[in-house]
This record gives sequence, structure tokens and C-alpha cells, in this order.
Amino acid sequence: MKKLFCIFLALLPLLFVQAQIGEMHSQHPLFDPIPGFKLLDLEKQDFGAFSFCDINGDHFLVEGQITYCYFESDNTVDPKAILTRFQEIGDSLKANIYGDGKNQLYMIIHTTNKLTYVNLYAEDFYYTLNIVERGELKSAIDSEALLKDLRDIGKAVLYFNFKRNECELTSDCREIIEMIAKVLKSVPTMGISIDAYTDNIGRSDENLELSEKRAEMLCNELVKLGVDGQRMVFNGFGEKNPIADNNTVMGRAFNNRIELVKK
Repeated sequence: MKKLFCIFLALLPLLFVQAQIGEMHSQHPLFDPIPGFKLLDLEKQDFGAFSFCDINGDHFLVEGQITYCYFESDNTVDPKAILTRFQEIGDSLKANIYGDGKNQLYMIIHTTNKLTYVNLYAEDFYYTLNIVERGELKSAIDSEALLKDLRDIGKAVLYFNFKRNECELTSDCREIIEMIAKVLKSVPTMGISIDAYTDNIGRSDENLELSEKRAEMLCNELVKLGVDGQRMVFNGFGEKNPIADNNTVMGRAFNNRIELVKK
């Protein structure tokens, strides 16, 4: 019995590493270890920030779910071969890829409802991956569906992909704002409340203030497009009334929303 117990203890580290590898595969199936390399370290943060580099060499922070991986080989490998392998993966995903061509590679991948940032650093016997997954939601609702939701349900849920802690509307929101204005002008007797919400990252009082600013900004944009401001009110509710799990990237993306409520 003692002998079996000792064998079990000896196998524990191996079982732990295998569990880590299995977890990595399930989380990032696109980034299986390169043949000849083993995963020796895996760290995850449900939410954090990583300093990413743009194509001009300027740094900016990317926030989201972060995974750090360290792979090592028993043999010497040309770092360029590692970069080439990941370049092929990025090309197949139509990713935006750039780097120094020697040891560093950056990749930005657009997938369904998600934006993934990848930083690869390679040396002659190891490489590291920093993967940041940022939940992204774009309102796919059209004018007919928006009006139907307002009339039948009493509200419509919209997503604008605000940057964290900011209330500035991005350029790709212009089309949906114009669509909202068109719908509201088609039913001039309908009163509307613009209610903004956030996820629970950060201080609750700051989230409340941020949501109020976002709601006000959308209201002002609609007024600029000809919607009567007298028929609209705006409110910020911060992290109250979440509709998804704030412990996940996509859950937080769902909670960062603006609701148009019929009055």
C-alpha cells in the first residue's frame, strides 16, 4: 500500500501538467504546442491588463481575460521557425499580424463576438504566449426588429463596444445610431428612456457615473440627428441588473449595454 501511495504522489506533478495542457487545448484550440515543445507554465487571470504594441511600436493597454503560456523544448529551435508557424495560423484566421521578424510577433484576431490579442516571444529553446480575450458585441438588430421590440416587448437592448472607463462612441457605431434615430422619428409619439449599464469591474460609484455619461452621450447624438429631445430621458444604472455572468469576458460584454425602453 505504501508503495502504491508513493507512486501516486510521484505521478501528481505529471497529472497536474497534463491537466494544464488539457485546459489550454480547450481554451485555445488554435494554439496547440508546437511539436517538440512542452507546456511548462500556464497562468490565467479572469480579468487583467496587458501592454500590447501596435504596428508603429506604440504601446497600449488591452483589458480582458488573460492567459500566459510558457513552452520549452529540449532541443535548439530557430525562433524564426516558431514565428513562421504562428504566422501560418494567423494567416488562416485572417488576423492582423506584425512584429520585428526576429523574436516578437503580435496578432489581433476577430472571431464571433470576441477580439483576441496575441503576443508571441520566441527564443532558441522556448516561447511564450500572452493571450488577451476581449468580449465584443455588436448590435445586429435592424430597424424592423428594433421597432418590433419596442412595441411588443417594451425595450430593445443595444451594444456599442465602449472602451473601458470611456463613454466615447466608436466610429463603427454611427450606422446603428442613425438607424435608431430613423426608427424613433418614424413613431414621434413614443417616449423613450435611454438606460445604460456596465459590468462590475471597478468601483460601483465610478461605474454609475460612467453609465450616466454613456446614456447622455447617446441621447445627445440622437438629438443631433433630429430626434426630439423632449420625448427622451436618459439614466445610468452602473453595474445594477446584470443580464449575464460578470465572471466571464463575454458575460461582462453583455452587461455593458444600453437599453431603449418605451415610455
